[in-house]
This record gives sequence, C-alpha cells and structure tokens, in this order.
Amino acid sequence: MRRFVATVEQRDDGWVATVPDGEQVLVHDPRSITWELREQLGARLGWSRSGARHDIRVDLADPSGRAVHGFVLLFVPLGPAGDYRAVRSSPPSGCRWFGAELPGLRCVRPGPTRLAAIADTVAELRAGYGLAAEASDLGFEKLWEWSSDPEHGTDLVAQLLLMAAQRAGQLGIGPGELTDFLQTAHPGPAPANR
Repeated sequence: MRRFVATVEQRDDGWVATVPDGEQVLVHDPRSITWELREQLGARLGWSRSGARHDIRVDLADPSGRAVHGFVLLFVPLGPAGDYRAVRSSPPSGCRWFGAELPGLRCVRPGPTRLAAIADTVAELRAGYGLAAEASDLGFEKLWEWSSDPEHGTDLVAQLLLMAAQRAGQLGIGPGELTDFLQTAHPGPAPANR
C-alpha cells in the first residue's frame, strides 16, 4: 500500500488538498477529498481505477502538519428544530454551513482520529451553540450497509453512536450508561487509529 499525506486548506469556494509532487483537488464536499486524490494518484501510478482506491492511503493534514478529517454533520432534531442562526453565521473553525433538506456543516477538522474530530465538533456545537443533541447524522441513509473503506466505516460508526446518544438522551439514559453498555457488550481489543 502506498501512503501519501495531503495538505488541506479551506478556501472561499471549498477545500483544496495537495499531495507532494502536485496532485491537487478542489472539493465542496470534504468527504470526497481522499477519494478524488486516490483516483488521481492511481492514474499517475498507472493503476486501474478500482485498484487505486484500495492500494493508496491518503492522510490529510493542515498546513502546520496537524492531522485533519473531512466529514459532513447534519442536524436532525427529534423535537422542534433548534435555532441555527448563530452556527449559520459563524460556524466552528474548519466548517461551512449548508442548508439542504437537512441543514448541516461540511467540515475539515483536526483530531488524532476521525472519531475524535467528529466528537470535538459535536462538543463545540453543544458548548457554543446548544445544538449537540441535533448533530447526529453523517449522511448515511442505509445504516445497515457496511463499507470496508476506513473513512466511510468510521463515519458510519460515528453516526450510529451519535444517533444512540441522541435517542438515549430522550429516554434519560446518560453517557456513562452507554459507555458501560459498550464496554460490557463489546470488550474487544482497541482498534487501530483512524
């Protein structure tokens, strides 16, 4: 497997990611950064399009070299929708507001892992905007479908955990009880960082 590190910068029209030796992509949806770069790198290496995605790993970093992760976070209220004016006018650093069927944020955020970057964003939404309970969707419609791609698989796990936390909160089940449940039901070895 070939590994590349792409530097990601936020621009007015999206995010630009560049790998050493020049491959560069401009994307509006940060979930597609690594996919687009893997396709370009695979073509440069002469690999078939389907093979390139599995034989190339692209990690993302900000200009200072800190690991970043691109994801979309949608707001799904279980009750009346929250007030999105503050987050719309001044989203968390590294995020952009968008309003589709479900409003949300497109983000490229720092974190040692994808789960950490997503969790920190949700924590910031709770502390700064009062919206953490609604930030529970990472764009998966078919939650039962699994992807072996580490990014998509981790995003799916994050969405399931956020949905569980949102619904548990509605039932009065706290984070400690959820943690105990996970540690009891699945005490397996710690997975590799993603």
